Amino acid sequence: MSLSLTYEGVGKTFDPSGKNPVRALDNVSFRIEPGELFCLLGPSGCGKTTLLRCTAGLESITGGKIFYGDRDVTSIPPFRRNIGMVFQSFALYPHMSVYENVAYGLRVRKVPEAQVRVKVTEMMELVGLPDVLKRNPSPTALSGGQQQRVAVARALVYDPEILLLDEPLANLDAKLRRHMRAEIRRIQKITNITTIFVTHDQEEAMAIGDRLAVLRHGVVEQIGTSDQLYHNPESAFVANFIGKMNFFHGRVSATTNDSVTVETAVKGVAVTASGEKVRIHGDRALGREVLIGARPEQLSISRTKDPHGLPGTVSIIQHLGQFVRYEVQTEGGIAERALEVDVDHLIPDLNEGDPVFVRIDEKNAGVYDSEGER
Repeated sequence: MSLSLTYEGVGKTFDPSGKNPVRALDNVSFRIEPGELFCLLGPSGCGKTTLLRCTAGLESITGGKIFYGDRDVTSIPPFRRNIGMVFQSFALYPHMSVYENVAYGLRVRKVPEAQVRVKVTEMMELVGLPDVLKRNPSPTALSGGQQQRVAVARALVYDPEILLLDEPLANLDAKLRRHMRAEIRRIQKITNITTIFVTHDQEEAMAIGDRLAVLRHGVVEQIGTSDQLYHNPESAFVANFIGKMNFFHGRVSATTNDSVTVETAVKGVAVTASGEKVRIHGDRALGREVLIGARPEQLSISRTKDPHGLPGTVSIIQHLGQFVRYEVQTEGGIAERALEVDVDHLIPDLNEGDPVFVRIDEKNAGVYDSEGER
């Protein structure tokens, strides 16, 4: 039976009594549903691996509680938590055969040998390596992808209540990573074990997770499905971390119940944003410096003068298979870097160095304050 996993106000401070304490986790509170494949995503140093280690009991927390189902495991040591864990390095034992690596957790639990054989065979079939089990070599004789599967089998063989994966695909090449993330999702859905998958790769997290939590400086910025985080990010940080995002500066000049008009740094050019992506309303918003954000595919580009378009110059044209990306250097320093515009075809007679106008549809514009919040 799958368990939920709940964090209540979890905090972790390294060297709390020292001169330079580091707050790695700050009041983390959320719930992972039973059988869910949940991804912790964020840049290096955001606290995702620390949260995973606290979940496993490998790090003690300095505040809050952690529950497996209804059971408070905050003070329970890791060997009593019935967890499976896969590390970035796989951590297989080179002096043991593949069979003995997978069987290790069962032997520690003093499972009878007949059951060990059945469970090891079952797990190796689940991860697609029955032929490797027949040869039974040392893990050092296996490819990276095979070692990763053996590590997953070893973590699952004793039926853990929670499975924890700490960047398990980081040491694989790009093509194998894409294959293995699909395999991990397949295996997790078959076993229905509540699973946390830690990664800094947003594409990987979006492809594999039922839901994602984006962390920054030990704080959970947003939790949601891939679709929710991509199409409705709650902060500029999340918007920029999940996929590509274009930002440019402006100042709020007018508001209504469902829209905001922003004067840009280019004289006479204003952008109106409306719909669910705008949450800045009222008189207090007037005059506020803001960021306007849009995905590359949410912008359009034209050589025809557009009173609502941002003037610029095409700097680079990239043919990327399914779409063509135009990088546009804007005038007047409106954007911190070149705007990226994705279209599904090459625009005739538009070349690098040509002047253009970039327009954003008002229903696709996200408006954030100057600190990056929605």
